Amino acid sequence: HVDVRNGVCCKDLKSVDERTLVDPDVVRDVIIGLSDGLTVPFALTAGLSGIGSSRIVVLGGLAELIAGAISMGVGGFLASQSERDHFRYLRQQTRDRVQRSCGGEMEREVHGVLGPLGVDEKVSMAVAENLRKVEDEMLAANGGYCAPGKNNANGSALNGSANGDVEGGADRLKWSDDVGLTAFLLKFGEGMEEVPTKRLYISALTIGSGYFFGGLIPLMPYFFIDNVQTALIYSCIVTGVILLIFGAVKTYVTGATGGYRGYAWGAISMLTVGGGAAAAAFGIVKALEVSE
Repeated sequence: HVDVRNGVCCKDLKSVDERTLVDPDVVRDVIIGLSDGLTVPFALTAGLSGIGSSRIVVLGGLAELIAGAISMGVGGFLASQSERDHFRYLRQQTRDRVQRSCGGEMEREVHGVLGPLGVDEKVSMAVAENLRKVEDEMLAANGGYCAPGKNNANGSALNGSANGDVEGGADRLKWSDDVGLTAFLLKFGEGMEEVPTKRLYISALTIGSGYFFGGLIPLMPYFFIDNVQTALIYSCIVTGVILLIFGAVKTYVTGATGGYRGYAWGAISMLTVGGGAAAAAFGIVKALEVSE
């Protein structure tokens, strides 16, 4: 395709702010892990600085880092798993509702999604009819939708052929979940897509790693400085610098407003939020020490 106004191929057209973006789910998990890692261990090490040596701070901080990283990773895994189970339940409910719906009901739902985008009602009706036809054909090809291992009315396996060969039927059933009226209503009506199984492990690894390496940053000065008060000062400085850098990088990879002002705002906002949380935690610890 060529732009007739200036003769430049659309593939060669580039904006002023051209970036390579990162999956927002990954960015979210990194932010969750890194933010918690920079805040909780910092407060712990700051509290331990008032009662012991650098060795005690390092040992206590490492113990908290390992336990916290495992806990955050498991939490990320379970959260993604719950999201996937929720989607699968809604998919089954929506599929049953599509099969039982009366004439015109699903067509109105499809138009409810496409209408606000400017699609004509007749076109919406045609889309709904075509999607229903595709889904009916897929269900018929699989002998009617049913849970794996169950049989249809003729006694043959639903997920494959009558002689138990499930390979071909399983493949058809697998991709049939991504087409048809049910898939359309979930994806464009509810804004939901199934969480891939690998996403569970990626989320756990990302959040856990982010927490561990984020918590390791405020702990690093205590490895090299024996005086805990001096190490605490360096810990505050290093943590602040990392928050500024991470805020600017986050602005770049998420596609937020760029330019010097955009990156500066991303860095300062991250420093304000992360630094404020760390300062609040540190202040509470010191207040408890004074009260005792």
